Amino acid sequence: MDYAAQGIQLLIILFFLPAAIFKLIGHPHMRKEFARFHFPFWVARLAGTIELFACVMLMIGFSGSVWGLLGGLLLVGVMAGATWTNFAKRPPVFGWGTLVILLLCVGVSAWQLGSLDPACRTTVNHLTHCVTSAIGKGA
Repeated sequence: MDYAAQGIQLLIILFFLPAAIFKLIGHPHMRKEFARFHFPFWVARLAGTIELFACVMLMIGFSGSVWGLLGGLLLVGVMAGATWTNFAKRPPVFGWGTLVILLLCVGVSAWQLGSLDPACRTTVNHLTHCVTSAIGKGA
């Protein structure tokens, strides 16, 4: 299982790294896509920056550190927005494609969480519980 999860993690890095670079350099295709969605181009640059940081974190995360988990979670956030955008503003086939990528990012994040040492996993679970409790109370 570890090799399969690491393979998927590598594929995610290879998918997002060029996309991040294209967004950051303002590639004409990226400009066209974000204009089609009626988003200002700073949204593309923000997404590209997050994707670039996430890829670096995922590369560090091959060692099983918390960085891999954080990188995966950043991509989950980016892909949640991309999935919504593609379902709302394009034909459904694009939405389903981005949903698959989102689920792969969730899977890598879950694998990264499971690969952390128990003390770190407990800390992450505790922080998650604190955040969800605060959101539930409206704090």
